[in-house]
Amino acid sequence: MLHSRDFDTPALDETELRHLYERALERSVQLRARRVRHRAAAGTVALAVLAVVGLVTASLAATTPGRRPAAGPSVRHTTWRLVSEVSAAGSSWQVLSPSGYGQTFSLVCPSDTSCYADSIGGQLEYTNDGGSTWQQATGTGTATSAPQIWCTDAQDCDVLADIAGSGSTFLTTADGGQTWTSQPGPAASLGGAPTNPPSTSQNGLAQDSMSCATISSCVVVDYHGDFSGASTQVFATSDGGASWSEAAFPSPASGDFMPSGLNCTATTCVTVGSIVGPFTQFQSGSGSAYGGQGVRVLAGAAFTSDDGGATWSASSAPPSAGAGQINSLTCPDATGCYVAATGAVFETQDGGQTWAQVSTTSQLPGPSGSYNGWGFTSISCATSSLCWLTGAAMPQPSPGSSGQQPIGIGQAQGLLASTADGGSTWALSAPPAGVGGVIDVTCPDSTTCFALGVEQTGPAPSNSEIVLLTNAS
Repeated sequence: MLHSRDFDTPALDETELRHLYERALERSVQLRARRVRHRAAAGTVALAVLAVVGLVTASLAATTPGRRPAAGPSVRHTTWRLVSEVSAAGSSWQVLSPSGYGQTFSLVCPSDTSCYADSIGGQLEYTNDGGSTWQQATGTGTATSAPQIWCTDAQDCDVLADIAGSGSTFLTTADGGQTWTSQPGPAASLGGAPTNPPSTSQNGLAQDSMSCATISSCVVVDYHGDFSGASTQVFATSDGGASWSEAAFPSPASGDFMPSGLNCTATTCVTVGSIVGPFTQFQSGSGSAYGGQGVRVLAGAAFTSDDGGATWSASSAPPSAGAGQINSLTCPDATGCYVAATGAVFETQDGGQTWAQVSTTSQLPGPSGSYNGWGFTSISCATSSLCWLTGAAMPQPSPGSSGQQPIGIGQAQGLLASTADGGSTWALSAPPAGVGGVIDVTCPDSTTCFALGVEQTGPAPSNSEIVLLTNAS
C-alpha cells in the first residue's frame, strides 16, 4: 500500500523514484480487471527448425537500437518449479517420437489456479488447484487436430478441435471445466495431424487459430495446407457456435498463410503466422528456415481486421522472414502485441499494422554444453513490459553424423527468459531438473506464469511426458 508519507519527501533520488514507480505500477496491475486475452494455442513446436538454428549468442545486456527506454518493475518470481505431469489416469499426453515434425500442445491459464491443456492425440485436461491435480474433461473426446483453447475467465472457456469420430467440434464450459457442451464446428474437418513424415505428393498440413471476444463470440482462422495460395479461411460465430459465418482471406503472392496466433476484441482482430511452401526433403545449413511439419517458411506475415473478421488487410511491415517460423502471439492490451518467431521477438503498438524487432536470440546468453543456439517457442506478456519467453536448444550432431536426423525435444536444453522492459533485456531462469525443451507459456497475471515442458530424455527420446512448470511461490 502507498502511504501519504511516500510523497512528502521534498527531493527524491533516482532510486527512490524508481521504487515508488514500481510499487504504484504493481498495485495498478493487481487492481486492473484483466480479461484473459492470451492466445489459446501454442505454435507448432518446430523441432526441425530448432535442430538447424545455429545463431551466435552474445551478452545478456545487449539491446536493440531504437527501442524505448527501459521501464517497469523488476520481474518477480524468477525461480521455476515442476508442479505435475499433465496426465490424468489413462491420458495419452506424450511426445510419441523424435520425428522432427512435432506435436502441437495448447495451454491456457485464466487464473493463478485454473489451467486447461490439450494436445494432438490427447484429451482435454483441466486443473483448479494450480496444476497439483488434473482431471480429464468428460465427453470431449480425443483431438486429431491442434486444439484451440480460449478462456474469457476461469469459468468460461471454448475449445475448437477435430475430435476422433466426430470431426470439427466446438466445446464450451461455463463451470470451470466440470461439464462441457458440444456442437459441430465451423467446417466438416479442420484437418488432422500432418503426414509424418510428409511425402512428396502429400506434404501439406492444417493449423488453426481461435480468439473469442466473449464466450459466445469467436473468430477462427483456418488453414488447410495444400499450397494452392487460397488455403486459409475465416469463420465467426456470435451465438456460441450454434451458427457460423464464413469470410474470405487474402491470398499471398506466393505460398500459403499458416496462422500461429489470433487476438480479437469486439470489432478488431490481428492474426500472425508464416507464409509457407512445401519441401521434399530435410535440408540443413541451406540458409532457409524450415518449419517442423512439412513446410518451408518463406516469410513472416500479419493481417488485421476492423470488422470482426469479415475483411482483412495485410500488415505493411510484418515480422521479418529471416527470423524463422512465427510460433506465438500475445496481446497484453488492445493495440500492443508481441510475437515470438524461432529466432526473434517482434512487437506492434498499432494493433498489428506494423511490427518492429525488439529482441533476437543473440541477446540471450547461449546454452551451456554442446547445443545449437536457442529457438523460441512461445511468449506471454502480462503487461506491455513484463513478458516470459520459452524455447529450446537442440543438441549438436555427434561427430561423424550427417546432422540431418531430427532430434526429440526431450533431449533439448530448455529456455525460460523474462523481461521487465518490453524485450530490451532478458534474464534467464533455469528450468527444473529433468526438464528438456519448454514449449508453451501463459501468464494470467504479473507474478504468476505456467509453462509446459518436456521430460528430459536420453538417446531414445520416445514417450517423454509433458510436465507443468510454474514460477508461483
